Amino acid sequence: MSPNLILAIYVFMFLASLVVDVFFERIYFLITKSHYKEHHFTLSRYLMSLLVPFVVILVLVLHLGYTYLNVFISAAIFGTILEWLVGWWFHQIMGTRLWTYHRYSITRYTSFLSIPIWGIAGVFMSLIVKIASS
Repeated sequence: MSPNLILAIYVFMFLASLVVDVFFERIYFLITKSHYKEHHFTLSRYLMSLLVPFVVILVLVLHLGYTYLNVFISAAIFGTILEWLVGWWFHQIMGTRLWTYHRYSITRYTSFLSIPIWGIAGVFMSLIVKIASS
């Protein structure tokens, strides 16, 4: 499978998950005649947004080996540590927080909810690097 095709599938599936989210939001409105909380956090919406990238990563692991799983785990760990360090450093130097997390925070500099997003971003970047190097 070519790296260009893998990246295209990855991006398409991610965009498709966003379209599905909007679709279900509209269906919810048609049935209940009340707006879904568009700008508020819900765990179900968060999990729905992660479902498709996780499925794509699983397909990559099954077809191409454990390399992308290792990339996911490494990027999740490194990204979370980097985000925490930058947030902590900025707070120490400037006296104000660069960002805050209100749910599942890790000393309010990062969040447990951002860990899988760092992993997904790492897989996406590794696909781009693979395409650029080929």
